[in-house]
Amino acid sequence: MSRAPAEASDPDADRRVRRRPRLRLIALSVLALLLQLPFAVFMANHDGVDSLAGGVRIAVALLSPMIFLLCARWPGPRVAIIAGLTLVDIVVWAALASSSLSGAWGHGPSNGPWSGEGPGGMWAQGFTGPEMTPFYAAFLFALVVAMVRGHQIWAIASATGVWLGALLLGPFLGVEWSVGRVASATIGLLITLSIGAFARRRHEGRRIAAAEAQARHQEVIAAERLRIARDLHDVLGHSLSQINVQAGVGEHLIDRDPEQARRALAAIKELSRTGLNEVRSVLHTMRSDAAGPGGTDPDEDTAGEGTAEPLAPVPGLDDLPALIAAMTGRPAIHLDDQRELRADGTRENPGSAADAAAYRIVQEALTNVVRHAAATQANVRVFREGEFLHIEISDDGHGTDTASLGREDSLGTGITGMRERTKLLHGTFAITSASGDGTHISVRLPWTSGHRRTDRQAQA
Repeated sequence: MSRAPAEASDPDADRRVRRRPRLRLIALSVLALLLQLPFAVFMANHDGVDSLAGGVRIAVALLSPMIFLLCARWPGPRVAIIAGLTLVDIVVWAALASSSLSGAWGHGPSNGPWSGEGPGGMWAQGFTGPEMTPFYAAFLFALVVAMVRGHQIWAIASATGVWLGALLLGPFLGVEWSVGRVASATIGLLITLSIGAFARRRHEGRRIAAAEAQARHQEVIAAERLRIARDLHDVLGHSLSQINVQAGVGEHLIDRDPEQARRALAAIKELSRTGLNEVRSVLHTMRSDAAGPGGTDPDEDTAGEGTAEPLAPVPGLDDLPALIAAMTGRPAIHLDDQRELRADGTRENPGSAADAAAYRIVQEALTNVVRHAAATQANVRVFREGEFLHIEISDDGHGTDTASLGREDSLGTGITGMRERTKLLHGTFAITSASGDGTHISVRLPWTSGHRRTDRQAQA
């Protein structure tokens, strides 16, 4: 069964993401047109309304939604243009409708429904009078969008310009705005700007949260890559270094001591088998997140394949004797395990995380001793002190300068891995070395890091 590439659906997803803002823009433009145009046409066609005032009102009702739609890339200038149209409509209507409507009301039938006196005339005057304006939806939408997209100065300046322009130009045109009209316009503009500011804060909050989530995701990826690199280095570095040593022994003794050479080949076989199993364990851990029920990849075709070999158990402190026994030849390695013995003869174990990290640290330290130290003997001491596990590894090799301990090329990249493992468990790592005096490594790990190892066959 072939696996469909994950990227196949990405173009469609990207198109959908790009289409959403466009659809919202069209929806807002249509909504603004529906809210403005019918009311503007009704007011413009009322008896006595000046044709120029009516034409301006209808034109603004048509143009402002169009500008809102077509100038979406420039939210700042867009709101300023729509604000200018809105101010023109307010001023022209107030100036022209003031005289034409007053004349129409004054010369109408004294008892007619549209006369200046009586309930009907008062309703008509209030609904189509100089102060009456349609709902400028496009202008309000443009204010909110400008605030959301970070053009607050444009939005505030446009709202202030419409408010001050209408207020200051009214007396020159013979229009006296009522207190209620001024108050309602002020409150409406303030509410609109407040909505835009609130939406802006929410938008920024979502953007910051998305950026933080992306940063956390990248940190997780980086940490996982470091963990994989560390595990593979520890497994392959130790196995390959021992294979190299045993291969050298076999090559040197193949003619003089065939039996010893045969034992070296057997050691190589065992080391390669152990290393392969541990690599499989690491790879299994890497794939476990994508695995389906039962721990297998749901997209992988396993038809016809036999049962997979069991993965190697996670090694711990109890496996140190076997590790040291496999490292034949120089140097001679002595293990001093001072952990308390239980009644059944087994030693107490720390938490699983500390147990596994301690094993890998000792493994890497001894690998460095074999490869770099030219030592005749090495000592490993393990003991518990309160709630901490202590590990000390020392050798009598040639050592190295303290200044070079931080360089990966001095004793290999394993020192970095040992430090990282210790840091992940909030422990302490110290290494001292001097030319001719050997190297000493001291590690302290919290005893209870991770769950206790109750099952020695726990899988990686």
